[in-house]
Amino acid sequence: MKEILIVLVFIIAVVGLYKKESWPLWTTHIIVGLLLILAIVQIIVERRKAKETSKLQHTGTLEPLSKVLFSMRDNVLPKLALGDGGTILAYTGPRSQPLFKIFDENALSIISDEGRVKVSTIIRDKTGNVVAELIENEWKVNKNSAFDRNFSKDALEVKDNTGDIVFQIRVLEDRIQFQGKFYDSKGNGVAIGKDFSGKGGVIEMTGLNHPQLELKIDPIFLYPSDNHLGEFREKKK
Repeated sequence: MKEILIVLVFIIAVVGLYKKESWPLWTTHIIVGLLLILAIVQIIVERRKAKETSKLQHTGTLEPLSKVLFSMRDNVLPKLALGDGGTILAYTGPRSQPLFKIFDENALSIISDEGRVKVSTIIRDKTGNVVAELIENEWKVNKNSAFDRNFSKDALEVKDNTGDIVFQIRVLEDRIQFQGKFYDSKGNGVAIGKDFSGKGGVIEMTGLNHPQLELKIDPIFLYPSDNHLGEFREKKK
């Protein structure tokens, strides 16, 4: 609709200039002004509808900013940053193998598909329920197991039912920034992310003397998502 209005504005403006002797110029100005107002109103309405639709969205696709994150031919290897703590892991293994194997039933995989990097992983809670999954950049959040989520074209963050962030990923131009809390079907947990000190990375595991994961993942988005959909706490680096 807005495209038609813009085309009409252009046509009437041109006709008005060439026919200004038989068609008063003020008439052209009024018509063009009204059509521009209608086009602006239409754009505002469409944006509001899109935002309201996005608030209910629990699926989507990550779109990397760069296509050269992973290229065996050009010796560009996938880089995984553990949050923004400065620790970066570079994968040098076979292309078909996961970058990070967490449990027998879960892994963090990064592949290159026609020059585009694609990430896959699954996040479960302590009871084994799937909270979120990412399959070759296509993500889905289980709204029954998640308290909230926020996302943009190149980032996704998920809170579990306790309000803790359990999954965070940003596909940047030169690396994949990632943090997550993983559980297997038996309730064993592994946390991967930025170190407690704020610098470096950490891999935390549950055990007899360490029954709970203590890693706290700092949010990159503002919450609640209904009021701050797609809004980062800080400008993207």
